[in-house]
Amino acid sequence: MISDELRNRLRYSRLRIPRKANDDVLLGVLSLHDPLGFESAGKDLVAFFRGPDAARDASDALRARRVRHELTTDIAEGDPLEAWRAASRPFPVGRRFWIDPGDPGGAAPPSGRIGLFLPASRAFGTGGHESTRLALLALEEEALDGRTLLDVGSGSGVLALAGAALGARRAVGFDTDADAVFVARENLRRHSFGGRVGLYAGPLAACAGQFDVVVANMLPEEILPESRALLARAGKRGCVLLSGVTRDSEPAVLDRVRTGRWKLAGRRTEKEWVCLSLHRG
Repeated sequence: MISDELRNRLRYSRLRIPRKANDDVLLGVLSLHDPLGFESAGKDLVAFFRGPDAARDASDALRARRVRHELTTDIAEGDPLEAWRAASRPFPVGRRFWIDPGDPGGAAPPSGRIGLFLPASRAFGTGGHESTRLALLALEEEALDGRTLLDVGSGSGVLALAGAALGARRAVGFDTDADAVFVARENLRRHSFGGRVGLYAGPLAACAGQFDVVVANMLPEEILPESRALLARAGKRGCVLLSGVTRDSEPAVLDRVRTGRWKLAGRRTEKEWVCLSLHRG
């Protein structure tokens, strides 16, 4: 007869969620329930859990946020930890960044690259999503040394940290999800430049002042209602970077933000995702 302990060791549970630009927040919610790890499977995000109770708790948390998902428990053991190992492998982004989602204390980044340490086992928004990568590439193209940056919907804080790493004298990130900000603050402590990043939980309306660079990695339905406020947060010579835009929604977003002195200065794409760079004319 197989003991309960052995049966639990031979089984695991899985949550499958359609991927969105705000995977940062979803991963943050899931990370509070001790997942084994995450992986991308086509257009879905998959989270693995050892026990069914943790998976059900995570499912309840998603349901409370009205996030569509599929829960499967009591799956025969294959190698679910392979998903965690895959999610924990460091990878380069652009010319300068080295994203390390492994446990703290890993190997140093290759020479010439800036390490961003965002543990996948606890944090979220490690730079693996296309929209996050596009935003990082766009930040590389901006002259950030000595400037200020606002990261709208910061999730793990990866874009605010990237701005500080590229020389921004001050970066501010915020998210309406308090769980996101809690984990992002842990990430700041892993970086020597994290002291130049400030975080808060709340809406854009709670942020005062203007910034040289405003970056928003958000879904189109989140960008459009805030478009005027986003543009207003950029200074006279500022720029706004909008990632998380889908190809289908790009015309509507451009119609809303390419007004007055704002001109489209750059456009990057990966699969269905678009990042728009807007400068004042």
